[in-house]
Amino acid sequence: MIAEDKNDLLMVKVIESGNIDALERFIALREREDSRQNSLEFDKHFSAMQSEFGAVERSKKGYGYSYAPLEELQRAYNPVIFKHGFSYSWNEEAIESGKRCAMTISGYGSSRSNSFDIPPLTGTKQMNPVQIAGAMSTYGRRYSFISGFGVIIADEDADAVPEEPITDVSERVQKLKACKDLKELMKAWTEIYPTVAGDARAIGILSAVKDQLKGELK
Repeated sequence: MIAEDKNDLLMVKVIESGNIDALERFIALREREDSRQNSLEFDKHFSAMQSEFGAVERSKKGYGYSYAPLEELQRAYNPVIFKHGFSYSWNEEAIESGKRCAMTISGYGSSRSNSFDIPPLTGTKQMNPVQIAGAMSTYGRRYSFISGFGVIIADEDADAVPEEPITDVSERVQKLKACKDLKELMKAWTEIYPTVAGDARAIGILSAVKDQLKGELK
């Protein structure tokens, strides 16, 4: 074996020593250092990528609010994302409170993940179960894309800005805080979420309360 650098030379010496424990420790140490360097490289390029992000306009109307659909976000940001050497993918799984959509961003030998939990959506009378499931997936992917890449939505950072005043969430907060365990909390969240769908400010407040309670009720 020809040693190309100091680490390779150390590897040769450890192998020649025949000490298996030392070899395993050396390999583990080198893997940790490689992972650290990859993470630093990831962060450097990720920061450079974000510096080129511009704002995306809210081009689609919902019920009392406007938002930037996922396809618009991808059309605007994919060229910059790919230029800087990143890729991304989604994975979805059913959970007790609905569906969890996780996005993984990969590049430079490292990766970063974030997830978004989507409560069951009732949809409309014209939507069948498959269409409702698709709507839940799109909803989760849009939110995880925005939070994962830190993209900019015109006017505000929220993904949906109500045209009406923010929903009064005080009673809903109290309902969440009255839960005695995680099962009660998830049931309450499933009931509360549809009543504020489309009000990003209310969703943000209630989500923060729910996440705090999840930590306390573990």
